[in-house]
Amino acid sequence: MNTTHCPALFDSNLRPCPGSQGKNVCAVEHCEYARKIQESIQLIRLGARVGLAGQLTGLEKKTLKRLYRQLMGQPSPSGQLAYSDTWLLENDRYQFHANLIWYLHRRLNHPECSPARILIDVFEVYTQMAREPRLNLTRTAFVLQLFSTGLWNEHHCSFCQTDFPAPVDSNQTVCPGCRLYYRHRCQHCSEALSPKTRGVRRKSCNYCGGDLI
Repeated sequence: MNTTHCPALFDSNLRPCPGSQGKNVCAVEHCEYARKIQESIQLIRLGARVGLAGQLTGLEKKTLKRLYRQLMGQPSPSGQLAYSDTWLLENDRYQFHANLIWYLHRRLNHPECSPARILIDVFEVYTQMAREPRLNLTRTAFVLQLFSTGLWNEHHCSFCQTDFPAPVDSNQTVCPGCRLYYRHRCQHCSEALSPKTRGVRRKSCNYCGGDLI
């Protein structure tokens, strides 16, 4: 018979299970299971499908399907998770938001936190900071996966002198924020660029004559 008890049960102040606050994981099996259920509920409410919730928490798909139906009133949508960064590389605004996700992950990635908890914290802060969030929970999880697997790493911006994430084999030297800014201003004199003719790309600034990126 398992005689292990969670110390929170005998605490008169009813503090949370210590396994949810530090590196020491609670030895009680039910506490760990309850933590995974709680994280799954948060993930589903934030937009996660069963596949993503299972990947992050390790719970059985049968359990998560039943949980999803009870929470959302319908079965989980089918479909594969993102596996290619093509959609991300083709849009500077997506890359800008991925950059924000990267910075938040660096601040909130604590060793004692589970992958599900890290994603929940990053996504909640991201949606609070971004006026118009471009990445949903699934795409945010994919962006974090690009970092953790080493497919993307740090690059240095030659304009603002800050680090930004990009594919390992990329030769990018300008961060997405600067690319968006200098799309409408000259990177040499900072003057606003005049409207261009449709279909014709600007090659030089009308004010200083400098080449445009």
